[in-house]
Amino acid sequence: MLAALSGLASFGCSSRTLVVFHSPSDAAISDLASDADASLGPPLPDLNDGPDDIGAPADRAADMIADGALADRVIVGVYADGGADGPDSATSGPHVLFYDGFDDGFAAKWSTSESSDGPVTDTTDGTNPIATFDSTQADYTRLRCNLDGSYFTDVNITASMKVRIDHAPTSTRTVRLDVRQASGTANIFYAVGVTVGTDGAISKVSVFKKVPDGSGDYTECELAAGATFSPTFSMGQWHSIKLTVSETTTTKLAAYFDNASVAAATYIDDCASSLTATNGATVKNGGCLDGQTGLGIQVEKGIKASVDDVLVTAP
Repeated sequence: MLAALSGLASFGCSSRTLVVFHSPSDAAISDLASDADASLGPPLPDLNDGPDDIGAPADRAADMIADGALADRVIVGVYADGGADGPDSATSGPHVLFYDGFDDGFAAKWSTSESSDGPVTDTTDGTNPIATFDSTQADYTRLRCNLDGSYFTDVNITASMKVRIDHAPTSTRTVRLDVRQASGTANIFYAVGVTVGTDGAISKVSVFKKVPDGSGDYTECELAAGATFSPTFSMGQWHSIKLTVSETTTTKLAAYFDNASVAAATYIDDCASSLTATNGATVKNGGCLDGQTGLGIQVEKGIKASVDDVLVTAP
């Protein structure tokens, strides 16, 4: 298997200052082995006879993520099938800390959360392995990974994944990629998420933080929201979401959608100012999330969604 990852770059809860971080174009994760562009040289040889982690465009007719400009592409790793999804050769550009294309199934690197959560199953998109989260009969469907820092412990990271909405909720909900979880504080994290309407369409991308609600439970805050997409993105299409997280005493956050070179939503968390929860309540900030490196995927009530190509890089 050869998977090559490309083009990675590294509102609202309070009145804190909002800023925009510009970054290189966010090219989609694609199968560079099939890229015949002369400037990249001859195609990369396949390492085995099995299917690639990430299907070629022909394998993903519904994938709406287009390749970015050639000048923006950076080969950041080559992975051998059956291994730990770590780089097999020297890398250029962002350093790959973690990658999972679900070739070996979600259970190889991820664990489930509550027993009341909906099921996660290993499925395929054509011949490409993916993971499908079914919350049609549950409040959440969730997976967690690296809460103990086994794969990486870096503070400044960029985390991304592909998501496809397969079933619409009966009320507006979200699908999120959580960043900076930890074993002892799994319910405190930053996240990038997409809002999904009752037609299954994605309407915006936001930055979130989950913190204690002061009553023994936890609550989400939408720290920053991007502009509503017009038109929205229909159910059944693949899209990418990405969050950059940097620093700890004040944390800079930026959320991206698909190949945008400019963040859709940004926020600077001073780790002290009160936040407004999604239910309107004012809650304590929860502090800075240094020393937390884990990942989570959360699909909210009523949604069925598939995910692929979870990637974490460091500058």
